Amino acid sequence: MSAWDIDAPSVGTVLNEVLGKVGDGSGDALDGALTTTGDEIMNAATAACSGPVEGELYHFLEHVGALAEEMVERAGSALEGCALAVDAYLVGDLEMAEEAQANATYAENPMNAPH
Repeated sequence: MSAWDIDAPSVGTVLNEVLGKVGDGSGDALDGALTTTGDEIMNAATAACSGPVEGELYHFLEHVGALAEEMVERAGSALEGCALAVDAYLVGDLEMAEEAQANATYAENPMNAPH
């Protein structure tokens, strides 16, 4: 069992700050920037007027877009896991807190994932 000493208000501040940078689906942060970038790459592919260039831009978008989407999903999962662990800690359920922490920290390296 781990030793726990959590400053919950500070953790909440950090979680909210990170959420503000990653985004909540409204498109005002990293999630929105990634969507805009994807749209602009699609526009460039369409405007390329060259089959090989267009094909490579679409291939690039497919590859990088999948990695970017996974990055945002993993960040959201980590934020949620951290919040659940702190909530469990606050109600005195240290076993649940440890489980939430373990679930939030497990992540497969996206560079090893199939593309």
